[in-house]
Amino acid sequence: MGGDSGIFNPVSGDFRTLADYSMPEVFATTSQAMLYRVRKAGKYFIIKTPKDTSAQSLAMLRREYELSIGRQHPNVVNVFTFEESTVVGPGIVMEYVDGRTLTAFLAEKPSQAMRRRVFEQLLQAVAYIHRSGIVHNDIKPENILITRADNDVRLIDFGLADDDAHYFARTLGCTPLYASPELLAQAKDIDARSDIYSLGVIMKELFGNRHSCISGRCLCAQKEKRYANAEQLLAAFRHRNRPVMLLFSVIAALLLLSGFFASVDNSRKIASQQALAEQQSVVCDSLLEQLEKNVTAIYRCVADSISSAPFYEFANNNIISFYEMMEKYYNENIVSITDPDISSVVTNGYMQQLNMAQEQLWKKANLLPSFYKSDLPVAAVIYYDSLFSNRMPFVSYIK
Repeated sequence: MGGDSGIFNPVSGDFRTLADYSMPEVFATTSQAMLYRVRKAGKYFIIKTPKDTSAQSLAMLRREYELSIGRQHPNVVNVFTFEESTVVGPGIVMEYVDGRTLTAFLAEKPSQAMRRRVFEQLLQAVAYIHRSGIVHNDIKPENILITRADNDVRLIDFGLADDDAHYFARTLGCTPLYASPELLAQAKDIDARSDIYSLGVIMKELFGNRHSCISGRCLCAQKEKRYANAEQLLAAFRHRNRPVMLLFSVIAALLLLSGFFASVDNSRKIASQQALAEQQSVVCDSLLEQLEKNVTAIYRCVADSISSAPFYEFANNNIISFYEMMEKYYNENIVSITDPDISSVVTNGYMQQLNMAQEQLWKKANLLPSFYKSDLPVAAVIYYDSLFSNRMPFVSYIK
């Protein structure tokens, strides 16, 4: 946890050091909790306590601890323990983050590259908790800290979070501006797509009208039309933003299109407008035909990999590779088309082929089980998580 002002106020009253914690300093307040900064063994920590000691407030705090403990991700705040009796009463002891909120970060007018980096880290954090079956339910700038040292993201505050196995009876405490329609309606079937809506609002604040195709899908009122989870959103965002190296040699075949570009340039020399239009039509037909063949080849390659994948997570990596190959294809074979009319037609064809292919790939991937939700031994899950996170090929775990 971290703050913007850097000003801390000592707690009034006769508090004695307990469990070696220093005198607590009021750090922040929320609608339901008080946060204090303390020091122990030369290191700062945050203690989060409820504003009141009612049974419901204590149950919600313990519920937050249960959902948070054991989550180890570089972009998610670390939770260490729940103590029944700290210097400020029962509370969660967690990592202190020397940072500022996303709102304060944006006030510094960061570059587009830095905004993309921060948003991608946020998506990685949310994708991590979604893989664990957790819905955050309160993604907003105040719960997104950016460290001062490295400008790294820390996602905080799981006070309103739920998991797939338990819907906790809670009062509605989310911020309406960032809440999905179903969360505001206090529906009983909240899932990861509710967080996707919140991420869409964050995306608009980070990038304005840039990436409106992606953010628009996130902000659909009907959750069925949004991305299913943060992993899908992350894959789409990377596809739109990150130039990468190809992983499959099939891309070499795409260079065969270069001959058609010469035809495009030669068509400019035709004096007759009618002849030019006919030439453009021929070129477009040829390019679209070749486009369909090459996208089909890429799709089949990735679809075969997904069919042989034992878990959803490894299929997800295959789909990311699909986006990478399509990105490379677009940069090498469509961006270079100089005729605006032909470029428009071919680009539209590319987007149609991309959308149809990715829809089919996600359908295949969603049929596979997740190793995070399996009955595998913990050691096997850790092993597979390492392979998945590093985008390494699947190799069966051997005890």
